Parts: sequence; C-alpha cells; structure tokens
Amino acid sequence: MEKYNGTRYNSLWDSSTWSIISLVMVCCVIPCFSGDGIWPIIICLFMLAFILVTFIGIYYRIDGDKLVVYTFFIPTAYPIDKIKDIKPTKSVLSAPATSLSQRLAITFTDRKILKSFMPLLISPVRQQEFIMQLLSINPEIAVKNVR
Repeated sequence: MEKYNGTRYNSLWDSSTWSIISLVMVCCVIPCFSGDGIWPIIICLFMLAFILVTFIGIYYRIDGDKLVVYTFFIPTAYPIDKIKDIKPTKSVLSAPATSLSQRLAITFTDRKILKSFMPLLISPVRQQEFIMQLLSINPEIAVKNVR
C-alpha cells in the first residue's frame, strides 16, 4: 500500500454527526435497563465502537497532484487535474463525509474516475483552505457558491 503524505484535512463533525453518535449511545443505554442479559449491551457497544472508528477513519489529504480520500483508513487517490468543479451540497447520499449539512460535491471531467455520474461528496474542515490548495494545483476548477 502506498503511503501518502501532504496536507491532512479531517472530515467535519457537525450537529448531524453528533446526533448520530448520540442516538447510538441512547440505544446502548436502553438494554442496560431491560434485564435481557449482557449480550444486547455488548452488541450495542460494538455498534458504537464501529461508528466511532468509521467516523474517525474518514479524512482527506492533498498530496502533490492527488486528492487522497481515506475511508476506514483505506486511501483512494483521485487526480486533482481532472477535477471539473466544486460546489456545496446537502445531499444525504452515502459518502466519505461525516457531516450531512456542510458537504462539497466534487465533479470530475472524466466519468471513469469515479465510475459513476455522481460527484464525490466530502466534508473537509477548513473548506476554504482546502479549496484554495486544490486551486493552487489546478486553477481550472470552477468553484460554485462555496462559503
């Protein structure tokens, strides 16, 4: 596996992220009072640990001419020179992004990069800095309505 360096951007944790974690935590507390034994508690705690590891394992790196997206700590590299545009979105589609309300949709010039017509949805912290770094590598990127 290739090791990537470069600038790291964690995925943004907003109120939607904390709501999901809180919901799972409440669901973990309920079996403690049900008297059904220890297994429901163990399963719920496993679910909570899985969600936390999943959320912690989502982050992004800009390394040279590549945007590297980590999901479950597994990197996938995308060429920055093939990025067509970046725009904000509130899409709830499954994506390597922990935020539901402050996501960026990245569209590529070549559909074969993602093997889909759908854009890449991410939610980096310091979005302006992230976009400026992408623009310094590829000034042809069209940025639309980003705060």
